[in-house]
Amino acid sequence: MEKGFKDIENYFLSVAQQNEKVEKQVKVKQKRQVDYSKRIRHLNEKLKGKDAKIKELFAQLTVLREKVSKLEEENRELAKFRENRELLEKYKEQIETLKKEVATLKADIVEKERKIEALQSSEMPKSRVELFIEVALNSVASSVALKNGMKILFSKRFRKDIVKEISCRPFLFENFISALSRCETTSRLLRRDKQEIYRIRVTSPYGEYRAIYTKLDKDTVKFQRFGQRDSIYSELDACGWSFD
Repeated sequence: MEKGFKDIENYFLSVAQQNEKVEKQVKVKQKRQVDYSKRIRHLNEKLKGKDAKIKELFAQLTVLREKVSKLEEENRELAKFRENRELLEKYKEQIETLKKEVATLKADIVEKERKIEALQSSEMPKSRVELFIEVALNSVASSVALKNGMKILFSKRFRKDIVKEISCRPFLFENFISALSRCETTSRLLRRDKQEIYRIRVTSPYGEYRAIYTKLDKDTVKFQRFGQRDSIYSELDACGWSFD
């Protein structure tokens, strides 16, 4: 009996101890929970301050990035400017070089023009063909003067024309002499405006030629031009039949 009561007493004691232990554990947990809550609130407060600081730092970082980007753009512009300046200096040097070359060329041109003028003003030696024709024309003029009493003159342009044509057509000169000897039948009046202009028809194996002359007076004629029929008339039409 006593043993049964003892067991019951022990049971309730163990239950009481167990409850006390549980209450202690609950209190410890509650205390820990309070501590954790305090620590969480403290950390939250700290984080709030840090968030503001982080936002501020991010804002500063954005500004710095913008400044860096701007500086990089300025550096690129500066590099481009330096490159352009170097190109400009190079172009300036090329321009100066070209100016010197142009000045040299101008001086050469002036010198060559002077030489050309000097050569043009001096009498050039005549070729064999020119000398032959010169002698032949003088002989023809003398022969006609003795035969018909007519004075014949030859202009510089006529001499130039006949040299040009005869130099590559050797028998043409004989055809001209033959036509000149038959002047009465081969001659024809072309114009009578400012002066009387005549032509002599020269027939040759090379085609039809014309010798154009003017009458200076009753007994004097001057041969002015010589050439192929079509070309000589075209040239005279173009210059208004002027022999100046």
